[in-house]
Amino acid sequence: MYQAFYKLHGKPFQLTPDPGMLFPSKGHKRAMAYLLYGFEKGEGFVMITGAVGTGKTLLLQKLLEELTHRNIAIASVASANLDGEDILPAVASAFELPYEGRSKEALLQDVKQYLISLQARQTHALLVVDEAQTLTPTALEMLRILSNFELKGHALLQIFLVGQAELRRTIISNHMEQLRQRIIASHRLEPMGEEESRAYILHRLRAVGWNDDPHLTPDMFVGIFQASHGIPRKINLIMDRLLLHGYLEELHDLGRAALAVVLDEMADEMAGLPPSLEEPAVPQSPDLARAMSTSKSEPELDLLELKDDDLMFQLMRERIQFRKMLRGVPMRPSAVDKATSTDVRGSRSERQGK
Repeated sequence: MYQAFYKLHGKPFQLTPDPGMLFPSKGHKRAMAYLLYGFEKGEGFVMITGAVGTGKTLLLQKLLEELTHRNIAIASVASANLDGEDILPAVASAFELPYEGRSKEALLQDVKQYLISLQARQTHALLVVDEAQTLTPTALEMLRILSNFELKGHALLQIFLVGQAELRRTIISNHMEQLRQRIIASHRLEPMGEEESRAYILHRLRAVGWNDDPHLTPDMFVGIFQASHGIPRKINLIMDRLLLHGYLEELHDLGRAALAVVLDEMADEMAGLPPSLEEPAVPQSPDLARAMSTSKSEPELDLLELKDDDLMFQLMRERIQFRKMLRGVPMRPSAVDKATSTDVRGSRSERQGK
């Protein structure tokens, strides 16, 4: 529809992930670097988390494109509330192994023998688990067991976990220390800032031949960032509707007024839903309430780390003072004391500001 009107040779803001449209934001470039680093290590877990719509699946697809020339066997599992009993059949199916009627012990042996055969052919085995936040702790523990498979000191399987922030909370709140120690690289995708959001929109438009028709006013970019909070999928939704509105109204200039009309229409269509589709405003069940309460674990960990830093600097100061006392030097604050004190205050204010 609007593609022909604006002389575009494609749909710039489609919701279906397209690796060719990946915008190299700072966060995505860093996440890709972690994924490639983890792949080169060839063992353990690599974990990528982020809010809904931040581009995790698109990032995975781009990674798999990067790896097409490698000798690699990739299996993908899109988990949907899999538990300890379901995960093994899902993994076997992903590697195209028979799983129906097989016991857990038999499936473990089947998967291990298959991985050994891959290594004999010098083929790297990679398991990618998308939507991993829906896995139960027992399913995650089973994946850890699979990651332990090795032959002559070489890991047989590497696992990428990709999911929302709840994945981190599940691992932290269930004290899964053994799994945490197997995570060799981890990155959290954050929403884009205002400048990157603007660059993202222009990147996608230029990819389909946009030639400043429609003309986009500066205040429109600001409004889209404020409405989307820098989340790529939300930007796609808004921009797609905005271009459709421009086509229907035969507009060749799109600004804050057109954006206001589109946002009002979208708000009317989605009336009654909470502001975020990730978490309801009020917990609906005890299980959900417990899940949401685990979000407190990460700030608590940050606080513990801050206390550790304070203790470390305090020990440093006491050690310096003790050395001075042994040497008979008067007890005056030294440059090192001042520096460590400044570091502590700076570290504390920096962390509290995050």
